[in-house]
Amino acid sequence: MPSPANTATLDDVVRRLGSHPDVEGAALGGSAQHSQLTAASDLDLLIVVVEKWSNLRVGVTWIESRMGDLLFATPNEVESIAHAEQALGANVWIRRLAAFLASARILVDQGGKLTRAQKAARRWPDAAFAPTRNDAYRAWHKINYDRQYNRRMLASDDSDYATALDVRLLYGLDDVFTGYFAIRNLRWEGEKAAVRYLREHDPAFLKLFRRCLAEQDRDARFVLYEQLCQEATATAGGLWLSEPTSAHLRDPSSATPKAHAEASAFVRSLVCGD
Repeated sequence: MPSPANTATLDDVVRRLGSHPDVEGAALGGSAQHSQLTAASDLDLLIVVVEKWSNLRVGVTWIESRMGDLLFATPNEVESIAHAEQALGANVWIRRLAAFLASARILVDQGGKLTRAQKAARRWPDAAFAPTRNDAYRAWHKINYDRQYNRRMLASDDSDYATALDVRLLYGLDDVFTGYFAIRNLRWEGEKAAVRYLREHDPAFLKLFRRCLAEQDRDARFVLYEQLCQEATATAGGLWLSEPTSAHLRDPSSATPKAHAEASAFVRSLVCGD
């Protein structure tokens, strides 16, 4: 069933948001803010809702017969962006909101919270929006772990294992693609921006990735997948040379290289005795 907003114009939606008692602000991001819409473009909207809707995070709708990709924030979250001195310590969600708002066009702003937050976000250092050293390490570790696991599945002649490997490669390739950027401390700005970055800065990786996506033969695809793993991790030490003992930690925020090394050494001592 079509969304009721499907035939509404963006101006209609902005008027509705501006008069809604539970909405304190709205901002437009992406290509729409610059009037650079193509036939495939969607509309990216940040909507600031009162605290009773604090459980809202993202949503989807249709506006002007286009997909509307919605982000929701509370007034407190928007206010927290204004504390630029805390930028490097902000959580992932606040950093995502700040990154969106820094280049967005404000449409509704009750009380001026979005304007203040936008001015602050534009002063945040680039490092606040880039992956951290821990993010890079976790991406490197996950690519290596998944590759080792997938190699074991490839060696099986069980058809269920083969199908499971096909499934794992679907999301494994996504992890390699996004991991490429995390490992290099490059800010993630979405898939389209990532493709454009690679076309300009690493066309060989993009060409290899496209070959892997198009390859139908499982064995040949796995060879290309391993090449991608190698290229993605090259700046962080590359691939594990053997089959090491390693460990995952429960809290991703604590997964520093040192913590991983200590945990892996402990696990190794349990099974290897050294």
